[in-house]
Amino acid sequence: MGESELSRLVASTAQLIIARQALCETLEKTRELGLALSKSENKLQDIRGRLKPIEEAMAPLLLGTVSARCFSGQIEEALGPAKTVLKKFEELRALEVTLMRDPKENLDAYLVAVQKLDECVNYIKLNTKGTVRLLQDAAESVMQQEAVGKAHEQRLIESISLLKSYSTGEPNPNLDGGLLGIALERIAKEFKRILVQHTLPLTLPDRLDEAERTNGNGLTDQILLPPAVLKRLQAIMQNLSSNGGLEKCVESYREIRSTRAFVSLQGLKLDYLKTCNPEALEKMDWDILQTMIGKWSEHIEVAVKVLYASEKQLCEQVLGKVANGAYIDECLYKVARIGMGQFISFGEGVARSQRAPEKLFKLLDMYDALERCMPNVNSLFDGECCRELRLQLRELQKMIVAQACCTFWEFKQWVVEQQHEVSVAPDGSVTKLSSYVVNYLKYLVGDIYNPIMDKVLKIEQTWRGQARPEESGLAHGVLLFMQALERQVEARSNDYTDPALRYIFLMNNIWYMRTRSKKCELGGLLGDQWLTEQRRKVEQYTLAYEHEVWGGVLKYLTREGINSQAGRSVVRDLVAKRIRDFSSAFDYACQKHQRWIIAEEDLREGTKNAVVQAVVPTYRNFLSSFGHLLESGGGSRNYCKYTPENIEQMITDLLYGRLELSRPGAHQGGHGSHGPHGRQAHVPYAGDGHR
Repeated sequence: MGESELSRLVASTAQLIIARQALCETLEKTRELGLALSKSENKLQDIRGRLKPIEEAMAPLLLGTVSARCFSGQIEEALGPAKTVLKKFEELRALEVTLMRDPKENLDAYLVAVQKLDECVNYIKLNTKGTVRLLQDAAESVMQQEAVGKAHEQRLIESISLLKSYSTGEPNPNLDGGLLGIALERIAKEFKRILVQHTLPLTLPDRLDEAERTNGNGLTDQILLPPAVLKRLQAIMQNLSSNGGLEKCVESYREIRSTRAFVSLQGLKLDYLKTCNPEALEKMDWDILQTMIGKWSEHIEVAVKVLYASEKQLCEQVLGKVANGAYIDECLYKVARIGMGQFISFGEGVARSQRAPEKLFKLLDMYDALERCMPNVNSLFDGECCRELRLQLRELQKMIVAQACCTFWEFKQWVVEQQHEVSVAPDGSVTKLSSYVVNYLKYLVGDIYNPIMDKVLKIEQTWRGQARPEESGLAHGVLLFMQALERQVEARSNDYTDPALRYIFLMNNIWYMRTRSKKCELGGLLGDQWLTEQRRKVEQYTLAYEHEVWGGVLKYLTREGINSQAGRSVVRDLVAKRIRDFSSAFDYACQKHQRWIIAEEDLREGTKNAVVQAVVPTYRNFLSSFGHLLESGGGSRNYCKYTPENIEQMITDLLYGRLELSRPGAHQGGHGSHGPHGRQAHVPYAGDGHR
């Protein structure tokens, strides 16, 4: 019911009051007349006869006077509440000046005015219907008694009709002329303005260190609001909540914080997350892709533990007291869904892309990052609204586990398929495949990835309903990979046509596999039996190498056929020939071997010692036994190109890669560079200046 209608009703009621007063005056006169008549009983009979016609004329008036006593009370009862309602309308008009101002000029005064306005509107809504009913009853009573004129009666009829329209159904919602709605809209905008002003994007770290992973990095305090600001926001929400407008605050909060969170994430330069298609990821350069995966593993932890942890604390601070925190879960989901959705999409793209050995470590990084995040995810996104987000992250973690396990078990097949990828090195050195596989496994079983890989394998075995049998664990897998590599090395050794070089190749690669494994956790997983077996194989290949190369040299130092009975000159010529043949074979062996490599220091030293022990004593004994036969006819220097010391040094320099032949293939006679007279030999030593 509007203020103008109520004013008309009050005016009509005033006419009723005038009619009531006239009736009361008539009643009073009637009473006075009655008293006068009762003074004399004798005169009464006489006067009664005279006044009988008057009584007959006053009867309707007396009847009206009795009725007037009845509806005058009704008028008084209706007029009081009507005046009170009218006063509330006047208060509404007085509040209009304050409420049409900008709330930020004086928010406290504005909120007080909104509260008073709300109280006035609620009073009018609660009391208008009853007031209308009382006024309607009083007006109908007056009209029934014909106590007012036709004009007043017509106005009452119109007022009654209007009152009936207000008294049916719910109270008129526009009693304040829309002023409350305007005021609520303005304080909702003020809520948004304050929140925008005091909530800035966070400057996130690119990664967390160990302390920050456990305790956070202190950025949460930067996002929380000062007590005075928080008090203003909560006062606004309280006003809106009592008028059904709280959702506007919540909507503004979601909008502002979602934008702020997105801007905060963009500070980490997350453009790489846009590439989440598996096919596109497969075509990407590996260095670029592994950098992207590394960033993802760091950034998702920053997002969960810093950004969204801060957002939830802010959400609890602002909305925690509103509706018992019912909006916190919904708001946090809206804030986090876009950013977390990008992380999930990229992770799924990597997990679905083609498997390759080098991806295993990045998959384990991703799993480890999610594993560190999941306790925080479960505590932050713990409500029903965030249930989908939690499920998506768990499904991503499962995908990564499955992909990592498949990549691990397929590594052996990958090693086998490398058989014809690259030709063997001409110097018999360690192959790139051996180096790659051993270092790959060393890295995998090291301190960083060993516990992660082991946990991932256990999870997979649990899914398959298995306990953890030894034949399916990390140790067994590593053994299978090394056995595959050994078979690969043995197969590749057949690419060498020179048997000696083949043995050098096998020595280098098997020794490399053994020593690199023994020096790290890999040896513990492979076991002592495997390490012992590899050493035995290396010794076997070393003996085969000695026999193949140096056995052919030593055969010229045989004593067979040297018989003193044949004559001194014959024996001397035979000894001289064998020494020359030995020197020539030795030169040839050195010339071939100088292009070969024994890479490992300990293997090289052991091989050198074995060769020296096989060659030098035999050569020295031969010279000691028959050298005196060469003293005549120019002496031994004309027949002996090398002394035993020369031989030992040359073998050392040869196996250590320091020997250089001046004319490869030349086997001319001459004196040893450190022979009896110290004359320069035809085969110089690159290491002479260092001996």
